[in-house]
Amino acid sequence: MTNCDPRSRLSKGEWSLMNICWRRGQATARQIFDDSLERRERDYRTVKTMLDRMAAKGYLEVEKLGPLCLYTPLVNRREALSEAISEFVDVVLDKTFSPLLVHLAEEESLSEEDLASLRKLVDSREEDTP
Repeated sequence: MTNCDPRSRLSKGEWSLMNICWRRGQATARQIFDDSLERRERDYRTVKTMLDRMAAKGYLEVEKLGPLCLYTPLVNRREALSEAISEFVDVVLDKTFSPLLVHLAEEESLSEEDLASLRKLVDSREEDTP
């Protein structure tokens, strides 16, 4: 991720707030706080502190509008997800994908769309293999 310090990963709570920021595109701390209450009860000051910490990490831009702060994502969702998944595979799965694929196949309910995407990916990889 070009704008972020690679050592500054998002916590679980920060991921939740980033998802709101990506969905909204641009929002005040109050809007993000209100949206976050759908998933978890938290204090407004906690959310504001988390947003400011995420800005310091390089994930959000903060624009002051009088007493309000407007937050805008600096990192796109796909880039952040790719980075997090790569780190998970490298560190937790020791660079092997099979445990993840087995888990998804056995534990999660994959939609027909997910299965079709997976088949397409496997087919394209097989075509590339000599």
